[in-house]
Amino acid sequence: MKNARRQFSILGLGLFAILVISGALQFAAAEIAELVWANTERPSWALWLCTFVPMYIVAVPIGLMIMKRVPAAPREKSVLKPGKFVIAAIISIFAMYAGNIFGNVVMVLIRLMFGASSANPILTYVMDDSMWLRGLVMVILAPVIEEYVFRKQLIDRTCIYGERLAVVTSAVIFGLFHGNMSQCFYAFAVGLVFGYVYLKTGRLRYSAALHMLLNFLGGVVAPALLNNAHLETLNGAEMNNMAAMETIFIQMLPLLIYVMVLISLSIAGLVLFCVNIRNVSFQPAQLELAKGTKLKTVYLNLGMVLFIAASLGLFAIAFIA
Repeated sequence: MKNARRQFSILGLGLFAILVISGALQFAAAEIAELVWANTERPSWALWLCTFVPMYIVAVPIGLMIMKRVPAAPREKSVLKPGKFVIAAIISIFAMYAGNIFGNVVMVLIRLMFGASSANPILTYVMDDSMWLRGLVMVILAPVIEEYVFRKQLIDRTCIYGERLAVVTSAVIFGLFHGNMSQCFYAFAVGLVFGYVYLKTGRLRYSAALHMLLNFLGGVVAPALLNNAHLETLNGAEMNNMAAMETIFIQMLPLLIYVMVLISLSIAGLVLFCVNIRNVSFQPAQLELAKGTKLKTVYLNLGMVLFIAASLGLFAIAFIA
């Protein structure tokens, strides 16, 4: 247990380094951008540059250098059949929207109890006008890098202490890493699906493809349909005009179809989850942690405490912003 706690502490320190270094560099980059474009409108690419270059080019490599001090046990490779992949994709859609609904309920309760609400930073990027940047970063770069860090690097280094533990820990860290209430719960939910798929296949391509699919739906398709619906132009006068209502309906029809398809897929995902949950299995690990020791071993160590504290700090900033 002592050695396991030390290993988890190293992993936590690596994750803490990614959060702190990326946060500090992002703040510095934002200040520089403010000076450069003080008297003019800042281009949209500057926002993406200031956010993701510090994280992906600087912070993640440093964090991985720390994490790789923990020995890895690569998974045995297997093929995920197309039918199984489709099932995993539909369950992922259900997990995403179930987690999103749960997160919204939690935020409503917090707002009622404390009068505070959490900002959703991702909306700034999702609603950005530059579709090619959204596609490049949100659909390609982010899924590949995040799956490499949160699935391959974490699961390969923690599955020796328990396969179930590795998948759940990866999902918890993935949720906390997002640093805001809006994304935390659905990131945890889909992280469970991605982690299990990676655990069973040992191939990052499958979890990365699932991640890309969800980001494409939420980061490209949904914003495009919202923009085409022109919801901001609606007003009370048009509601009493039949011709205007027909125009509005035609504008909103693709968005309505999209919403109905997602609702149908989410329901199908729930059914598939209930049917397939009995087939979920975890093999005994070489150094399986005993019951009652897992929480203390995984989270109550210096590295993980620092990472969790930094993540909760981001949660607090999201409420203040």
